[in-house]
This record gives sequence, structure tokens and C-alpha cells, in this order.
Amino acid sequence: MNETNDLLTLLNKRIAQVGKLITDQGADGFLIFNQANYRYLTNFTGEEAQLIVTNRGDRILLSDSRFDNQIKAEAPGEMSVVMKRGNQDEEISRQLQHANLHKVLVEGEFVSAVEFANLQKLNPQIEFQIVEELVECVRNVKDDLEIATLRQAINISMSSFNEILPMIKPGEIERNIGAKLDYLFKLNGGDGPSFATIIASGVRSAWAHGVASDKAIEEGDLVVVDFGAFYHGYAADITRTMAVGKVDTELSKIYNIVYEAQRRGIAAAIVGNHGNDVDRAARDYINEQGYGQYFGHGIGHGIGLEIHELCQPALPFGKQELVNNMVHTVEPGIYLPQKGGVRIEDDILIHGQSPETLSTLPKAELISL
Repeated sequence: MNETNDLLTLLNKRIAQVGKLITDQGADGFLIFNQANYRYLTNFTGEEAQLIVTNRGDRILLSDSRFDNQIKAEAPGEMSVVMKRGNQDEEISRQLQHANLHKVLVEGEFVSAVEFANLQKLNPQIEFQIVEELVECVRNVKDDLEIATLRQAINISMSSFNEILPMIKPGEIERNIGAKLDYLFKLNGGDGPSFATIIASGVRSAWAHGVASDKAIEEGDLVVVDFGAFYHGYAADITRTMAVGKVDTELSKIYNIVYEAQRRGIAAAIVGNHGNDVDRAARDYINEQGYGQYFGHGIGHGIGLEIHELCQPALPFGKQELVNNMVHTVEPGIYLPQKGGVRIEDDILIHGQSPETLSTLPKAELISL
């Protein structure tokens, strides 16, 4: 089989799974606005499109003339393509009516109240039902192509990170390091950063989302670098904490605690457990060491076509049963106000009773640069 046929086989499998979920909801159609979701079901990477999927597996993609050739190049298989020329809600309505749909599911997180009301007004014969994270239920479990793509995103991220290590030294500006890292993601074959790169040094290392600033790194700082590249639309997410010279004794202590907490969390990331089991394994250890109040965020989230998956209200990581081929982060941290913080994060592939850590940068001890 060639690459196009392989991709089409995967797309058809995904469409069939979504079609079953549509039927399970007692509907015959599904209106998708989320770019990640219509990309997952068509391989089309452009923006501002909508996709109608029926429970029979038919697909209708609504786009515009800017993307005509791109759709032809990217999206294999049988699919109706409609170029929008007028009012978007009217264009969508024409396609829903042409497909003779009677009950249509709509992505509640990605349609405005005004647009939903307009669709109801334009289609009084159709019953519309808001749903949450339907395609995401399928996306939670990665297929072979997705896992291979994630591995490459992670490899690009790690090699780029290694190249900026010489910059982490006294006097260097956080923003300069972040800019170089973002540049390297593309230079090394990625699509760019999968989120705003975090470079947080000194007391800012206690800021869980300390995006790179104009602060200069100083001797004795901890430096938290939270980074990841997109590759063919798939996101990596890795964090490492390093020391610049000799750091405060307590900061060294919390590094070792976070490292052990992460080790325990990864060990709990096995088939049959839930996300809460992963969280508890790491959090209980941090609590035992007396630092529980300084670990305020969750243990992790899924990654894939979006940097944060398995973390929304309908699909919280903690309540998800772990199954083979889920990919998620494990990222405990301890953040001491006005002193500094530590986070270690890796991307984990669920694989039976032996989770695989896909990101393999050194972390067993606090690295002093």
C-alpha cells in the first residue's frame, strides 16, 4: 500500500468510529467546527472550515476558494467539498437539508449561542443537540500514524532543547533563549512551538506558566524550561529544570522530591488505572514530604493534535480509564513563592503494564550548568 492508501484506511476507521457515536446519540449527523477534529477526519489542515459527518460515514467539508487546491492535495477519499460564498449559516443549512438529516449533533464548545440559534431558525425541521468532545473520545487513543508523528515531534523538541543548553548561563535573557528554541523547532523539521515557550528563572521558576521574559539569568538560579514542537500538527510537551551554578539547599531537595514523585506517577500509568491513580501516586509522595500545598495543578493531560487533550470538563484526565495507545504527560511540580520552583514533565505512551516514556532527556539528578 502507498502512503495515501494507508492514510485513507486510517481516516475511514476514524470516520466509522465517529459514525457509531453519532448513532449511539440517536442522531444521523454531526456538525464539526473544531479545526483539530475536522483535520483528524479529513487530513485537511486549513482553518475556518466546517465538516458535516453522517452516521453512514458521508463527509461534507465547507471551506472557501483560498483552500481549494490545498484540500485536493491533502484530503483523500470520497468527500463532498462546498466552497462557501454567502452567509455561513445559510451555506451550512443548505448542506444539512440536502443530506436530508433529521437530528444533528453540534460541538457545543465551538459554536456560539448566536450561530446555534441561527441554525435552529433556518432549519425548523431539524433537531439540533449540543454535544461535548465526541470526536475527542476517538482521538484519545492514538493510531500507529499518530504515535509515529508524536515520536518525531518529541525528538525534534529534544534535539532543539539540547542545542540551547549552552545559552543557559548568567547574563542571558530568558526571551532570547525562548526565541532561539522556537527557531530551532522549525530549523529541525518541526512546524514551530506547540505553545508559548516557558523559560522561567530564579523566583520566576515558581511561576507555573512563566513565559519567557526580559529577566536575565543569574548565578544560583533554577531555570524551568517548558517546551514542545508541533510536527505535522502533533504536539510535544516536555519540561526540564536546571541549576545555574550552586543553588539553595531546599531547591535541590525539592528537585529530588519532584523527580521521585514523577517516577511514581509514571509507574502508575498502566492499563486499567485511571488518571486519578497517576495523580495520587505522585501527589501522595509530595504530600508525605511536606510540600503538598505547593503542588496546585493536575498531574497531566493528553497530547495530540492539541497541546491539551484529556483535560476538558467532559473528558477530565483524572476520570479517564487508561488504555493502550493513550499519550499523556506526567508533570508534578513544587513551587515555593519568592524562592523558586521545580517541574519535570515527560510524554508517556500507555503500553500495558509498562508505560513508555517517549521523552528521554536526562533528569535523574539536578543538572548544574
